[in-house]
Amino acid sequence: MLLKKFHNVGFEAVEVVARRPFGLGELARYPLFSKEFLDFLRGVVPEPRHGELVYSIVVTARKPGEPTTA
Repeated sequence: MLLKKFHNVGFEAVEVVARRPFGLGELARYPLFSKEFLDFLRGVVPEPRHGELVYSIVVTARKPGEPTTA
């Protein structure tokens, strides 16, 4: 779905170059997430999922007419 949205707004050569799990340990390093929120997640998310709550995705794309880089 994300890749389709990139194409819908005019990007081309869209490619996912990296995808990795992001867990509670990684989220705790960002000030965006409060201790209370992280404690809440620890309580409602089953422990086996704590290491893979979401995924970090790196996507590359280019605008039409831009030269490609090698």
